[in-house]
Amino acid sequence: MGPLELLITNDVLRVMDLLGVFVMGVAAGALASRLNFDAVGFAVIGISAGLGGGLVRDLILGIGVPAAFDGPWYLACALAGAGFSFLVATEGAWWRHLVTVLDIAAMGLWAATGTAKSLGYGLDVLPAILLGVTSAVGGGVIRDVLVGRIPAIFGGGPLYATGALLTAVLTWLVVALGLPSPLVLIAVAVGALLAGLAAWRRWTLPAHAEWQVTMSAPQLKRLVRRTRKQERERVALETGTIPVIDPTGDDLADDAAADDLDAAGYEDRIFAEPVVEELPSTAEHGRRGQEPRGSDDEEGTSAGHS
Repeated sequence: MGPLELLITNDVLRVMDLLGVFVMGVAAGALASRLNFDAVGFAVIGISAGLGGGLVRDLILGIGVPAAFDGPWYLACALAGAGFSFLVATEGAWWRHLVTVLDIAAMGLWAATGTAKSLGYGLDVLPAILLGVTSAVGGGVIRDVLVGRIPAIFGGGPLYATGALLTAVLTWLVVALGLPSPLVLIAVAVGALLAGLAAWRRWTLPAHAEWQVTMSAPQLKRLVRRTRKQERERVALETGTIPVIDPTGDDLADDAAADDLDAAGYEDRIFAEPVVEELPSTAEHGRRGQEPRGSDDEEGTSAGHS
């Protein structure tokens, strides 16, 4: 029995799979409740969240009837989860913790099943891993798009996609190396454990802004000067010795000697508006030349010309 047959035919794993669909329906229903959806909205969002990832996978693989529609159980579990949230308030803290745990377990199982199924249909390693991750998180993405918000896996949320990716890679290794089929359950557990730890410890991936330099050149120069000044003050406090600064050779000596009250005063001193020198043959220079001058200026001019 290969990993795919184990994941699909094992009764325990089958129950976990259906339970995951139910939990996704509950989570989607809780979101629909906050948005004040009606019964149709609950049903649509529950089916999309619980079955969306598997549907996308099976459609890409070209399977005649997707697994979600091959029998009544998957649709029934998704609708039951959404209906549960429609009838019962699921906003308590213990509800959220329970749903998170079950959701993470289902995520790992779906990532392994999707990867093994894609490999079984002849896909190369990278497409198979991608479809494995899609199976795990695709329903959540469709759910978020339906309600008009940025999908949680795009940043700021738990590392569900990262955990699914780890499970998918480990599942591929089990298949590629011909390891015993039960080892695929270790792949499921490892990915789920990573996602669980991330949810518990609030780990997130670095966002784009954390890797991007957004300061302009003047801002960066101010930061360097301020850092240098603070470092000199620290050295003076710790050693009791004032660092030697050569005012003629150190362009940062003014920063150390200045006593700025705040950042605004520092900025005003450093970036004081320069005096603009008027150049001949400019419009401003011409207008100035046409302005009437005082008697002193006229006398001075006449004396100069004479």
